[in-house]
Amino acid sequence: MDSKKHMHRGSVPDPIHQTLFDKYGGVPGVRNIVREFHLRFIAKPTLNRYFDGIDPQKLIQHHAELISFAMGRPAPTFDQKKMPEQHHPRGITPSAFEAVINILRQVMLDANVEGKDIAMIINRMDMQRHNIVQNTSPYAQAYNPDHVDSLTGLGNREALDLVLAEEFAKYKESSRDLSLALLRAAPAPGRALSMSPAARQQIDRHLAGVLARVVRKADALSRFDNGVFALALRATGREMALKAAERIRSAAAKESYLLGAMPPELELPIGLVTLDDKLPNADALLEAAGRALEGAAMHTTQRIQVAA
Repeated sequence: MDSKKHMHRGSVPDPIHQTLFDKYGGVPGVRNIVREFHLRFIAKPTLNRYFDGIDPQKLIQHHAELISFAMGRPAPTFDQKKMPEQHHPRGITPSAFEAVINILRQVMLDANVEGKDIAMIINRMDMQRHNIVQNTSPYAQAYNPDHVDSLTGLGNREALDLVLAEEFAKYKESSRDLSLALLRAAPAPGRALSMSPAARQQIDRHLAGVLARVVRKADALSRFDNGVFALALRATGREMALKAAERIRSAAAKESYLLGAMPPELELPIGLVTLDDKLPNADALLEAAGRALEGAAMHTTQRIQVAA
């Protein structure tokens, strides 16, 4: 008898055909993810107002069906074709949809879902954008798992290299602005912090969620290296890049990062560089931003450093 064809109830599914729904615990595991997502969703008046008058149990069931679909196991009652008629009349805005995506991303990060799996789940949710937000084009961005950071689900170094190559070409063709920021969480001024590799990864995962919700969608966010994030600010000159960097730094510094019993006080030094003719290639751009980041990390009063 072929045991693979005659698996009894409760057997571990074949990994080749295993969905993310199965990988993260099936009904019990996904139920916890859905519950946390739902609690964060209803805690935001700017989101739950779109579903005023809906039975709370029906709303949480809808969340469960949508998240299960994104994890590869749609419920029998989930019908993609009905999504527009269920959502378009509610006037859900693009920014509200982004807020929902960011809640789901942070819930997945907190639940220790692997980065590449987070990226796949977010991609499947994004493919429903036009069914939820009226007058929005279908999602067309290609998903490439080789360009995903395995820890956070953001872009990796390969993804960053592609963005920089594309932006260098636009700079040469039309002098389109490009600014690059490198960011790294560090102890607040006057605070010492011994950080183990595991703690560093925990902070990086949390910071990934923070950055994803405060950067512009038009820009490209990557986890460039262990502990270092890169943000390519498209069509952005130095003055606007400085304003964006301060907004991002301020938002990240307000977060609570729990490591053990005491939350560490963290800052976000940023090294910033704007593309010009003195920087012949992406490596030179990255090196300049790296020097600026090191300078920012050494200052106790100036946490954003602009490359000369």
